[in-house]
This record gives sequence, C-alpha cells and structure tokens, in this order.
Amino acid sequence: MKKRTTLLSMIIAAMFAVVSVNAFAAAHAGAKGDKMGKKPTAEQCKKDPKMKGCEMDKKMDKMEKMEKMEKKK
Repeated sequence: MKKRTTLLSMIIAAMFAVVSVNAFAAAHAGAKGDKMGKKPTAEQCKKDPKMKGCEMDKKMDKMEKMEKMEKKK
C-alpha cells in the first residue's frame, strides 16, 4: 500500500511539473508573437504591396476592380 501511495504521489508531482513547464513555455512564446503578429498599415501596403500581411489587400483590390467592371457593363 505504501508503494502505491508513493508511486501515485510521484505521478501527480510529475504531471504538475509538466503542466507548469508547458504553461510557462506557452506564455513565453506568446510574448514574441505580439510583435510579429501586427498587420501593416494601409500606407505601408501602398508603399510595398508585396509586404507580408498585405495579401488580403491585393485580393480586395481585385474584387473591387471586378465589381467596377461589372457596373460598367
């Protein structure tokens, strides 16, 4: 019985350690993501349309052009 209790205590302690380390690593990784995740402004996209994050703007421009063409018809 004592061996089972010791084993159970060790398993619970190990699980707690894994969860704690995982939470710390996720919080640390999220700190970097804030700087990297910012979208460029419209002015930045106009200056450099190939910039990362401006892809949706290109799609929107194509859609607007197609809508204008349809209205002219």
